[in-house]
Amino acid sequence: MAAGMGNITHVIFDMDGLLLDTEIFYTIAQDKVFEAYPDCGYQERKQELKALMMGRKSQDAARLVLKELDLEKEMTPDEFLERRAKVLRDLLPQAELLPGAKRLLEHLRDNKVPCALATSSNRTHFKLKTSRHVDLFNSVFLHMITGDDVVKGKPDPEIFLKAKDDFEDKPNAEACLIFEDSPLGIQGAIAGNFKAIHVPDAEMAQAVKKPEQQPHQTLKSLLDFEPGEWGLPPFPASS
Repeated sequence: MAAGMGNITHVIFDMDGLLLDTEIFYTIAQDKVFEAYPDCGYQERKQELKALMMGRKSQDAARLVLKELDLEKEMTPDEFLERRAKVLRDLLPQAELLPGAKRLLEHLRDNKVPCALATSSNRTHFKLKTSRHVDLFNSVFLHMITGDDVVKGKPDPEIFLKAKDDFEDKPNAEACLIFEDSPLGIQGAIAGNFKAIHVPDAEMAQAVKKPEQQPHQTLKSLLDFEPGEWGLPPFPASS
């Protein structure tokens, strides 16, 4: 068994960029918002800024990007989020599952592994993004925590601790495995004493910095995950 792997009993998933392919929608929406400010430097820093926003609660991300672009006098965080939301409303319901997500979620469900979701998305966007996947998510996740359910965003571990504590059998953090695509999420997982797997979003790989805390494993895709290495039921030989 490789270092850092162990007897996992519970699994907690992030959502955007890990289970659902939504990152392109945020690029489209933010392009639309910032086209009114051609001299703000957004186009030159688009990927860098998006990477900085990844994993944060909406308000935190909005404040950060407006400060970085020196647009705090042009619009408030709420105004930015509302302008972006107008574009996202038609895009988010189109979100597709990323490779390996359906196979892994169904495998854990069928083997009765307790799973939870911990996403920084607000509840409104969460419902839009998952509208095509409601049956799958409801059948897999015992509870789903959104950014609206916590005070502190990632890298604070609050959202993961809440997801853990909402399991009926109250597992220890060390028995929970967290899947994340963002460095901030990995930092939060490690800060909470969880086991953590980093699955960086392929589109953001060059812009996203490596997590400050080392994850227990890094994968290119959920297709590369081997549950048996973590004490979870292995995939059938034919899968």
